[in-house]
Amino acid sequence: MDVGSAVSGSAVTQGLIGMQRSQTEISKSAQQILKAGMTERDNPAQNDLVESLVNIKVQTQIFDASAKIVKAADETIGTLLNAKA
Repeated sequence: MDVGSAVSGSAVTQGLIGMQRSQTEISKSAQQILKAGMTERDNPAQNDLVESLVNIKVQTQIFDASAKIVKAADETIGTLLNAKA
């Protein structure tokens, strides 16, 4: 494996790790939203609800960015393989 493929493979791995972490954080926030919905109205959980909603938005953007990294690395690997063939 040449350096270009190694770097692209590493980018794919890092992109996938980023996607997995974001997915985990989105799931945690969704659970917090569910818990906040089950508590009394005048509860400090309202603050947690807002933070959870914001975190879902942020993590969605991180997930999308990580997916773009994976796509770009995949295209790079394809280009390298075509050039080598």
